[in-house]
Amino acid sequence: MVTIRQHGDDQALFDMARFLADIDRFFSVDSWDIKVLWCTGENALEIEERSASGLVLTDHAFRDLYRGIHQTIDGEFIGLSSGQKVIKLSAFDSTFWEVSGPPEFEAHMLSTYGAWRPQA
Repeated sequence: MVTIRQHGDDQALFDMARFLADIDRFFSVDSWDIKVLWCTGENALEIEERSASGLVLTDHAFRDLYRGIHQTIDGEFIGLSSGQKVIKLSAFDSTFWEVSGPPEFEAHMLSTYGAWRPQA
């Protein structure tokens, strides 16, 4: 597992909409198991309510539902391929993401988005 920043130096926001291209390079995710406690953007309240106890969606349905979300404050996303977990991304308090997957994917995410470092 690696911990990456949620905000870049140029105030860029690192969130699922941006991560999907990275995920597509490494995996063939066919469904998502999501649990979103807090997010902002289109359909935010619906997503929070529907996924409070966990929600499994096809990859297409997930992308369609989540397309209008700007930021995940707190949430968990488990990417599945043929029913097997291949990746997990967890957002914490609008501060950082924990990313779990194969070492080459974790290394890619760390080098692309940068390590999260707690404020001193």
